[in-house]
Amino acid sequence: MAFYKAGCRKYNPDRKEMKPFFFSALLVAAILFFVQSCSSTPKIIKPGQSGTNLKKQICITRFEDKKRFDDAYLEQPFQDRLLEALLDNCRKPIFIVPGQNEFPAELETLPLLPSGFKDGMALTNIGRENGFNAIVTGVISDIRQKNEIGWLTGDRSYFQVTITAEIYDTQTSAKLLDKTYLHEIEVDVEKASESEKETDYFDIIAIEKVLKIIVKEMRADICEAVSNIPWMGFIVAAEGDTVLISAGKKVGLKAGTHLNIYQNDQTVTGAFGDQYRIPGPLIGELKLISTSHNQSRAILVKGTGAVPGNSVSLK
Repeated sequence: MAFYKAGCRKYNPDRKEMKPFFFSALLVAAILFFVQSCSSTPKIIKPGQSGTNLKKQICITRFEDKKRFDDAYLEQPFQDRLLEALLDNCRKPIFIVPGQNEFPAELETLPLLPSGFKDGMALTNIGRENGFNAIVTGVISDIRQKNEIGWLTGDRSYFQVTITAEIYDTQTSAKLLDKTYLHEIEVDVEKASESEKETDYFDIIAIEKVLKIIVKEMRADICEAVSNIPWMGFIVAAEGDTVLISAGKKVGLKAGTHLNIYQNDQTVTGAFGDQYRIPGPLIGELKLISTSHNQSRAILVKGTGAVPGNSVSLK
């Protein structure tokens, strides 16, 4: 079998590179789920309680595959690996992923701004309607094989994978995470069998090893980011003093629970047309009168004028 030297090295842009390889969905799968780096979105102070027993719902969308990989059979192993890693290390959130009945059809294709960037406001509006507290998405940017010619050290071959992950907060539409993961692994071609050299198997094994490293790092970033946001609910319909909230028994709500209501958010627009919400002040109080799996009905017990778009938190 082929041998791979342990560890990853930092990318050196001066190395001679081969034409990028277009491998399959191992990547698509690999990325299929998943950020603390330098985000360009503003930090916004929000209401809510981070230490409640309510479960936050985190939606993970398909990552955009800019490399157009074709081997669909490679996707699922990475997707399963990443989800398993999140479930093992982020026990409190509920993850909603493609293929589940609760995954919104509107998120099969993500909304874009005229500039081509993701429309965070439209994306998080869908999230609010479905009771999500955050949405994880991203891009499979690149995967390539590179060769180095070394007169003293001998020829070397590397596989490099680049994936970007983003997390959008549905309360503010700001990014909780925007990070690019770039890792590579050296492949010891001389120790590979001739059959491995002549097939994609040799390449796939190398890519899987890089993806394992990325999954481990991405998992830690995602767990940290979603653990730092409070549970928030959202009013999606109102009639008189009765309102409907897009969260229910699944997250831990039950009849008799009291919730604070916050005024509809102010909206600010960024340089590239992206919009963010600034949470409004406390304006009233609700009491839940009934709950189903994913929705709750409540009556207004303090304040006036609860409307769709208002956010709520535990009192």
